[in-house]
Amino acid sequence: MELKHSDLKLLTYLYSHAREPSTKIAKAIGLSREQVDYKIKKLLDSGTIKKFGTIFNYGALGYSFYALLMIKFSKQIYAKKFHESKEKDGNLISKGIILNKYDIFMNLVFKDENEFRNYLSSFLEKQKGKISDYLIVNPYFAELYPLKFLENRQEILMWNISSDKISLDKKDIQILKMLEKDGRERIVDIAASLKVSPELILYNIKKLYEKKIIVGQRIAFDMKRLGYSLSIVSMNFKNPSRENMEKIKSFAKKSKYANTLILSVSNPNCFIQFFHKSIEELRKEIKDIKELFDNEEISIDVLFVEAEEEINTLPFL
Repeated sequence: MELKHSDLKLLTYLYSHAREPSTKIAKAIGLSREQVDYKIKKLLDSGTIKKFGTIFNYGALGYSFYALLMIKFSKQIYAKKFHESKEKDGNLISKGIILNKYDIFMNLVFKDENEFRNYLSSFLEKQKGKISDYLIVNPYFAELYPLKFLENRQEILMWNISSDKISLDKKDIQILKMLEKDGRERIVDIAASLKVSPELILYNIKKLYEKKIIVGQRIAFDMKRLGYSLSIVSMNFKNPSRENMEKIKSFAKKSKYANTLILSVSNPNCFIQFFHKSIEELRKEIKDIKELFDNEEISIDVLFVEAEEEINTLPFL
């Protein structure tokens, strides 16, 4: 799907300003309010925009342990049934299909490592005899980059800005739930739902930002509709020195296709998520990484990923 210039301009602005009203968006990009509302509805109805997301600081919510779990099932039927399962999971942010080496990936968040270990033990017991291999990725550093096809470069977002839990009242939790479901939920609609004044809701949301409980917004696109494939390049540095890690951080920030960088405490110790339109683009990125670390011992693997299912960024609420 090719975007019109006006659509691209709208999406670029919306990408990290989704909370702004249509009138302000229209003024910023030179369209009428009616045009903005029409285009947003069209992009949602077509599935190009899957969700207006809100990005939360899990550490401030008491969930300081993030894990990426990759699973290889002994039979494809087991992988299919697991992926299609709608069973509620209070730790699962999202899951999706991997086309090679592993079958499923799961993005998970926990209060601490002990909760994760208990979860993993229970999960493996439940899937006993069905899993042939799995990989646990526990990041100590992660950055989310803006989608590079957008015209303007927006801010880089870091996960787990704070590990100190911040107390929330019932109203704050209700606001967070509504903003998780729809990052563009209007102040007046939140106020009406909670039976309080719009001024109070506006104040509360401002405080949630100031306390860094909410750290930003992102649009969840159907990247396949936009012509992009998703791949994860995993790397294992024999020497994961600070110098090497700073070099890979700089590479990911500048890369035309990198969307997420993860540095892990275990092997493989580095992962970069790429959105690319062709395999040649991905090959070029891998070649550039090899040239950057020409004198280093580094092993590289590529995972081809299907788009993940709908994301629930607050599974525990």
